[in-house]
Amino acid sequence: MQELIDAILAVMRALWLMVPMLIPNSAAVLFGGGTPVDFGKKMANGTRYLGDGKTWRGLFGGTLSGMTLGIIQVCIMIALDVPEWTYLPGNSCVLCTLFILFLLSFGSMFGDMLGSFLKRRMGIKRGAKAPILDQYDFLIGTLILLIPLQWSWFYGNMIEGIYIVGFIGLIILIPFMHRAMNIIGFKMGKKDVPW
Repeated sequence: MQELIDAILAVMRALWLMVPMLIPNSAAVLFGGGTPVDFGKKMANGTRYLGDGKTWRGLFGGTLSGMTLGIIQVCIMIALDVPEWTYLPGNSCVLCTLFILFLLSFGSMFGDMLGSFLKRRMGIKRGAKAPILDQYDFLIGTLILLIPLQWSWFYGNMIEGIYIVGFIGLIILIPFMHRAMNIIGFKMGKKDVPW
């Protein structure tokens, strides 16, 4: 029974620590519009690098939203005296914590743009389904940045001991959370399609 409780807590902790990665893409939709990240440039074959859906306002708004929420999470957990649920337990390095929050938040946006770039290369139009890529692009982008730049944090919080169960649980839950957020965005009129 204790093993089950520990596993559930590990999944909850992984979800909590990855909130700054989970939020930016949804927040970017709220901030979006304006100048596209690719400035409308096209590749030699005539297709856009990213498309009009990836804007500078969305990139900055999404990244800052994730980081801001992460700072709020840190404050909550410090107030509750639960430092192991913050971004750098046992270390009061504010810049280190901000860097981790940046990697989680910007990494999510980077992954979304990388997914969009790959979809354009595969001839998949904006808004069309790309199973697996649509659900995991933000996680892949985050891991591309987080693993080489903050391996010790990632290992200590997502791989070591029981925490691997939490990370696996996060991977399993991502498609369900992704779908729910897209349905909400669609109903709010912020997304053209509910996937």
